[in-house]
Formats: sequence, structure tokens, C-alpha cells
Amino acid sequence: MNTKFKLIFEGDSQNIDLDRFRQSLVASFEVKNEENGIYVIINSSQDEDDSCQYLIDRELDRHFFLTSVKIKAEMVRKVVTSSFSFYYRTHGSLPETISSQIWNYELSTQLRLWALAVDANDIYLKIILLFQIIELSHPDCSDYPKYTDTSNQPSPLTEAKFLRHLVVHSGDVDGSQLKKYCTYLGLPELMFDPTDTTHNTILAEKVGILEKEAKLVIERCLFL
Repeated sequence: MNTKFKLIFEGDSQNIDLDRFRQSLVASFEVKNEENGIYVIINSSQDEDDSCQYLIDRELDRHFFLTSVKIKAEMVRKVVTSSFSFYYRTHGSLPETISSQIWNYELSTQLRLWALAVDANDIYLKIILLFQIIELSHPDCSDYPKYTDTSNQPSPLTEAKFLRHLVVHSGDVDGSQLKKYCTYLGLPELMFDPTDTTHNTILAEKVGILEKEAKLVIERCLFL
């Protein structure tokens, strides 16, 4: 069985040396130059195997590092489903009771971090920025309730800290509480892998926890 990917190039695909590109890939990868583009076919245990996305992505990451040519691999599927996403912001008015703000380093930094986080498209970056907001108001480890029971979700504040740890570090997870959180998520005791689609799905579902906590700490500091 095979899993087929179409290569989407940033720029002109005609500039790529296909023979050298083939030479750089794993021997089991087949490169085809078809009429409507360049494709990579991977021998897989099943058709349209999602695990192959990791295999092709790491090859293209290597290629980008060596050449600065950005290439995206898009799986060719027999059945395609699509969804439409859109974003909106509700414009509000200032509270009637608002007055001059009493400024400090923490609040001015938190507000700038919030503005950066809201516009961040990268989930990993968004989580880092949002937790920096939380950390400025909760610098003490004792502020975060301990996590001991893997059958229950951690407190939002503690879960925000766990998510930040998993995003900014690499390799094996250390620390008993973070290991318990991995068990709760049903994941191996490893820091998040940005090439892993499962990890990215989990982060997309969890980022709202950090957004809520970051907003709460800012609202407590605003002088309205």
C-alpha cells in the first residue's frame, strides 16, 4: 500500500534538482514528476497513512535547513473533507467607570504579551506568550496546586504551567507531576514534538486554558 504526497513549493519548483532530491531521501521514497506537480510516494502499511506525514516532514525540514527552500507535503486523499475557519473580534466600548491606570512593569508587559499572543498563528508560540503573562502574576511555584491524581484534570493554573513546560523543553519528561500529566493525556513521557500531528491536535484543544488564565490575571490588575 502507498501514501502519496504532493509537494507545495514556496517559489518555483523548477529550480529543484530532482535527481539530487531523490538521492537525499530514504530509498523507499519514490519521487514522481507528474504533469501537475512533483509527488512523493511512500510505501506504507495502509493507504493514506497519517504516520507518513512525520516521515516526509522530517526529510523536508532537513532539505530546508540545507537549502532554505521551503516545501510543504500535502497528502493526496481519495476522499477529501474540508472545513472553513474564520476569526472575528467583538469591538466593545470602554467601561463608564474607567479612570487612569496605575502602571507597573508587570501590567505593561502583560498587555504587550497579550497583543502578541492574540495575533500569533503558531500554537507553540502562543502558549509561550500566554504563560509569560500568567508567570508575571504567579512567579511562585506554590501558586500552582500540586497534581497527584491522573484520573482528574489539573487545576487550570497548573495545567497552563504543564503545557508551557511540554512546549519549551525537549526530550524525556522529568518530574513526577509532569509525568502524571502525560499519563492523563495518554501520551508517552516525552516533551511535545512539533512534527507530531497528535501533539498539535492536543495543543489546539488546550490553548484556550491559557487564554482564559492569562485574561484573568490581566483583568485583576486593570484599574477600571
